[in-house]
Amino acid sequence: MSLREIMDADRRLVVLRLLEEAQGYALNEAVLEKSLAHVGVLATGRDIVRGHLAWLDQQGLVTIERLALDGAAKDLWVAHATKLGTEVAKGRPWPGVARPSP
Repeated sequence: MSLREIMDADRRLVVLRLLEEAQGYALNEAVLEKSLAHVGVLATGRDIVRGHLAWLDQQGLVTIERLALDGAAKDLWVAHATKLGTEVAKGRPWPGVARPSP
């Protein structure tokens, strides 16, 4: 496993754990980006966060709500953890997502 694969898997776990802890199991991409940086998992930008959210969505671990903002060039993504996503956040093995430490 390459360093990039390890970092990607860790970021995905952190995203799922943040969503699992959030009220309503949902957070927007801006909050996720700041939270990743705060816990020491460098996201290096909104595009990276969106890439991980898209991957998690394809895996059925999150759903993405796209909100159109007035006057904004881009929409705002809101990630919602699925039941499966919360199970993975708690330790269920999933390829491409790191396992939480005990």
